[in-house]
Amino acid sequence: MASKLPNPFLISGYVSKDYFCDREEETKNLRSALYNERNVVLISPRRVGKTGLIKHLFASVPDNEAYCVYVDLYRTTCMRDFVECLGKAIMGNCGSASARERLMKALQTLRFTFTSDAITGVLEIGVNMVGNEPEVSLSQVFAYMESSKKPVYVALDEFQQIKNYPEKNVEEILRSYIQHLRNVHFIFSGSQKHIIIDMFSSAKRAFYQSAQTMHIGVIPEDSYYEFCSRHFEKHGQKLSTEAFHFMYEALFAHTWYIQSVANRLYEWGIGNISTEDVQHAIRVLVDENSFSYQNYCRLFSANQLNVLKAIACERIVTEPSRHDFIAKYNLGAGSSVRNAIKTLVANEFIYEENGRYSVYDRFFGIWLSM
Repeated sequence: MASKLPNPFLISGYVSKDYFCDREEETKNLRSALYNERNVVLISPRRVGKTGLIKHLFASVPDNEAYCVYVDLYRTTCMRDFVECLGKAIMGNCGSASARERLMKALQTLRFTFTSDAITGVLEIGVNMVGNEPEVSLSQVFAYMESSKKPVYVALDEFQQIKNYPEKNVEEILRSYIQHLRNVHFIFSGSQKHIIIDMFSSAKRAFYQSAQTMHIGVIPEDSYYEFCSRHFEKHGQKLSTEAFHFMYEALFAHTWYIQSVANRLYEWGIGNISTEDVQHAIRVLVDENSFSYQNYCRLFSANQLNVLKAIACERIVTEPSRHDFIAKYNLGAGSSVRNAIKTLVANEFIYEENGRYSVYDRFFGIWLSM
């Protein structure tokens, strides 16, 4: 049992199952795939809870079953970054102290540093690649994991980032090593759906049909309400079903946004939380980000901004090139609308799923529609 947190509605990080909502079926299926030696492609929009699910899964894996290694690739820009991030994660999570000592001796192309955080005192591991041959370091890292006495589960979060690396054939290089590993099983997770799906479903790509695909949807409303209501009640607060339903619908059921609103409501200690209280919390959060949203708008052409505002006002648009939608918001030619949407989707300002378009950042969408 985790110790009680000042605020149980987390907006970053993972603590324990006590502060994690539902995802029982997804956790079960994901663990079963890894246990049965299948790699998995995990896909969801940003802020729905993909990373939280991975960390929840890894926290539930018994110590005697496998080593669990989480690697965030979001800020990596090249193969060198990839190798250093993977090496750092393995050093911190994979193998006993003696095994990691052997790893340091074996990996002559990586230099490990250990420092203590000046404030927390927590030991921090640094990894720097020596020389300019990331493939050599990569092969050594994979060989170390393969030689582990226990299976190794590796989550490569935001895996689509490798597409932006300047080196050629990154997918082919990684695939050439991964396909021969028998003791290491991977979760390739990503939020840029069109990119990562193409990586694993196109016959022209190296990872074609090399992993099971799992899509992560939103948490069901009844499960999420039970979770929120339980934590509010422990704090002497009551959340009405009507207030939660409004929050769930207004924020498209996206986990991070609901957590953000619930976090404020918990902080304020309102006894009986009403729909009006939820509306106020949303307005506060939107207002806090208004400066950033104003800067966003400078990135768009006039046409792109008009299309974005129109979709925000409609919340969900199924046929953005229809005459009535274009006429209602005076958007001009259909070809201009289609070009604007293509650019906005590619830059993740608009999210498209099954022909349904909406503003990706839910708070930004509310700000645009005000």
